[in-house]
Amino acid sequence: MRCINLFIAILLLGYALVSNAEWLTGNDFYNQLTSSNISENNKGYSYLQGVLDAEEFYLINEVWSPASFAAAMNNKESKRFRVDHICFGENKVTLGQVKDIVLKYLDAHPEKRHIPASSLIRFALLESFACANNP
Repeated sequence: MRCINLFIAILLLGYALVSNAEWLTGNDFYNQLTSSNISENNKGYSYLQGVLDAEEFYLINEVWSPASFAAAMNNKESKRFRVDHICFGENKVTLGQVKDIVLKYLDAHPEKRHIPASSLIRFALLESFACANNP
């Protein structure tokens, strides 16, 4: 009996994990950032920080990957990035400022809020902080 209960518990846990695997939409993200509930607001800030961390990771890997470095040494034209990246440069941009930029974009484009939030964050920041080496 104990094995059956354990099996059912594992099965239900697996179902719960799979059923919650979905993209955060712009609508959900907007609601988090504008919420008066501290917990919801913190979720929005954490998500925003995660997208920025992922962007930095991909930028560093593209710039410093052995293939990119070798290509750049042999061909000046190859110094272009493969995809668009966000570059804050020497600007000391705070997370609060980034939030304001993203909220302004979401306010201006409510018709796009069904799109995954990570894409909308990138769209908003590329308008202000696109890298010079973007394609």
